Parts: sequence; structure tokens; C-alpha cells
Amino acid sequence: MTTILPPAGLKVKEDFGVSPLVAENVTDFKESPEEVLPIELRSHYLNGGFNRGTNRWLTVSAYLEPEHQLDIESVDTPNRLLALALTQLQPATPEYAKVSYNESLNWPKIMSTLKTLAATEGYRWTRQSFYVVEFRSRLKQDIDVDLLFKLDKESHIEATQSGGLLKYWFGVPDAERRNLATCLWRSKQDAINGGLGPWHKQARAVIAQMYEQIDVKGLLLTVEDDVEGWSFAPYQ
Repeated sequence: MTTILPPAGLKVKEDFGVSPLVAENVTDFKESPEEVLPIELRSHYLNGGFNRGTNRWLTVSAYLEPEHQLDIESVDTPNRLLALALTQLQPATPEYAKVSYNESLNWPKIMSTLKTLAATEGYRWTRQSFYVVEFRSRLKQDIDVDLLFKLDKESHIEATQSGGLLKYWFGVPDAERRNLATCLWRSKQDAINGGLGPWHKQARAVIAQMYEQIDVKGLLLTVEDDVEGWSFAPYQ
């Protein structure tokens, strides 16, 4: 993925508000577990549990076509639960292109949702780690936006087909043409495999043509037992 600029017509939700890195207590349900889930996820949880075999394909990016969707039966339970929770990913501040990564997006909401999903399935969450790519950029002026979008979309298909891509999100460039994009993977090896295709190669070939600056970092997301906390650290 080139992770830079959304096409016309795609919008990034803005639901700002930063919270501490502690998941909310969602295990004592006053309503049924399904009723406290975000509306978009309730169809996955009917009659008290996860509906395996229905709603198998999950939209994990701004691209809605089938070839961009994650087959949630292709990943194990922790990765499936995180992918479902990540459907709620949004900016936490209008300054997401400038603030630190853990302040840029609504991670408390994601972890609260993850905790709810685990409780809904009766799944005991144990400490898990995931690979994250943080992509910060500043576009040049008067670039070929259509080309950039084409490279991004085709690269996303490659990454999806490779396997293990749980989420791809990108924002809108600010007044200084700065932006943040990110993708979350089952593992670093999945991320490496996902970037080996010809469209990724073409995207890398136009970096100097499209960007004034780029800063790409690999991070390790660790989610603690029972989703009681989480952290981001440089991937070693």
C-alpha cells in the first residue's frame, strides 16, 4: 500500500477524544453482550455467540470490493477478534498526522471493543503481540493523485491476498500535506510477504516523485492478559 491519499468520495470519520491506555471494564453487562457491541459488529454475534460461516468477509480498509476484504476464517481467534475491533478505528485528534502514534487514533475504543468481543465469545484473552506499520508522509504539490490512488488500491489487493493483514487505515492530508497511515498485521513476516508484489514495487519506484518526506516505522503492539492494557514499542 502507498498509504497516503484517499480518493474523492472516501471520508475519514472524525470522532476525537484521547483516553488513557487502559481498556474499559465491559465484562459486567447490563444488557446482552450483543447489545453493547457496535452496531456494525452485531450481525457477527447472534444467539449468544460468534456466527462462524456467516459474514465471513470483513471490510478492513476504505476499499469495499470483495478482493480487499479479510477472510476472518483464515486467522486464529485473537487475530480475528482484533480485526473485528479494528473496524472501529478512527482519528482521536485532528492533529493525528503530528501527534504520537498512540495519541493519534482511538486506541481506547479499540481495546474496549476487543474486550467486549472476547467476553461475548467467552474467550480468555492472553497476552498477544501484533506487527504495526506507522507511515507518516508529506506529499509534494501537484502530484498525480490518480496514479497514487491506483498504486495504493492495487497494492492493497496484493497485501490482502498475501494474508495476515488485519487493518489498513489512512487519513486525509492536512494543510501542510502531511498525513498518517497505518496497517496492522498478524506478524512482521506477513507484512514482508505482503509487500513483495509488483504493485508494491511500482509504488516504491515513485516515492521520490510523490513525497517530500516519508517516515516509516515498524511497531510492536502488545495487548495484555484480559485486555487490561496495551502498549506500542519499536519493533526489535
